[in-house]
Amino acid sequence: MTILDALKADHDEAKDLLKNVLASKDGRRRAKLLEQFKTKLTAHSRAEEKIFYRSLEKTEEGKTEALEGAVEHEVVDRLLADLAGASRQPEAETWTARCTVLQELLEHHIEEEERDLFKTARKLFDRAALEKMGKDFVAEKSRLDPSAHAAAAE
Repeated sequence: MTILDALKADHDEAKDLLKNVLASKDGRRRAKLLEQFKTKLTAHSRAEEKIFYRSLEKTEEGKTEALEGAVEHEVVDRLLADLAGASRQPEAETWTARCTVLQELLEHHIEEEERDLFKTARKLFDRAALEKMGKDFVAEKSRLDPSAHAAAAE
């Protein structure tokens, strides 16, 4: 599996998880689902930055896109922290609005990444390099989120 395959699978899962958060009307369930989403997304983002973005940053063609992706991760991290804050009420309209903005940011980030960064990566790296990055990404993500390893083993 290449890094691009692994990232695409994670992106699809992240979009589904966030849809489930927004679909739930129960505050406790929303908070629990958001925590699951946050754990998985954080592991994904840190592993992606370490393995994929770092490789792209070493190239003239990929550097700017990778840096922009990392900044988008920072914005998502801040919004997630705000949503998870103790003063937030998952059943409140403002919480829902923030979560909707998170969903929009995430979808924009994924769309750009899959369209632009993936294209750049295919140009810069051969299949063997993409497969090595894929293996390293899965290992790093599993290190950061042990439940990811259990899911991958199933």
